[in-house]
Amino acid sequence: MFKISEFSKLSQVPAKTLRFYDQIDLLKPAYTDQQSGYRYYKSEQLLDLHRILAFKDLGFTLEQIKQLLNDNVSTAEIRGMLRLKQAELHSLIQSEMERLRRIEVRLEQIERKSDSLSHCEVVVKKVEPLMVATLKETTSRANIPGLFEEIDEYLKWNGIPLPVPHIVMWHGCPECESSIDLEIACPIPRKLQDTARFRTMELPELTVAAVTHISRPDMDTPVSIDLGSWIEENGYQISPEMPSREIYLSPQEGNKLWYVTESQMPILRAGFMQ
Repeated sequence: MFKISEFSKLSQVPAKTLRFYDQIDLLKPAYTDQQSGYRYYKSEQLLDLHRILAFKDLGFTLEQIKQLLNDNVSTAEIRGMLRLKQAELHSLIQSEMERLRRIEVRLEQIERKSDSLSHCEVVVKKVEPLMVATLKETTSRANIPGLFEEIDEYLKWNGIPLPVPHIVMWHGCPECESSIDLEIACPIPRKLQDTARFRTMELPELTVAAVTHISRPDMDTPVSIDLGSWIEENGYQISPEMPSREIYLSPQEGNKLWYVTESQMPILRAGFMQ
């Protein structure tokens, strides 16, 4: 048998860690001297220790590892725990990739500050009724480009020539990250056959405060600050019943991720709702 110092050197795991594993019943010494308290380990315990380190490397907690090392845990149960961890890591990677994209967009927005289109001017205008094909989804903003592609395929299948502007209508919770209630809409010249996924509808006439700027559909934009300030300063109120809209008119030349965009906020004269 090996003293804890020898087992530590052999396994390259600190003695402090081995003592902790003993305390939580994760890896008990083969023998503990009751008088001196010295811990002794057998060489075959290296296999258990390596399994612990392997599961730890995969991201399992020590409590989960104890369960995985239990003799009563079946191969099917271990497989299930590994698949759950796999799904958890996929979700984490996706979340961090979206965070990385947001950082990249912020950097690009900083670089674009001198762009003439970045100086936002708010205008009030009437939006006429418009027939559109729509696709409603509860999702994250990062998935909007994919929804654009999906509705484009539906339009092509129905013989509608592309490209067409894409309208995003925000029905609720734009700050909910992965649970945003939104609707993608595209103008169409005629009524199309509804499906389980798509429907034809007419958007109503609206009075909106609108601002044109450069943005990406998969990232939020700070122009809502300009719209909010302008609405407050000019005696308007935001319509409580109509969703705000972003109209992605055309991709920027040389960079298809960025669009010339018109953000529209439905408004009423202050006091109109009383």
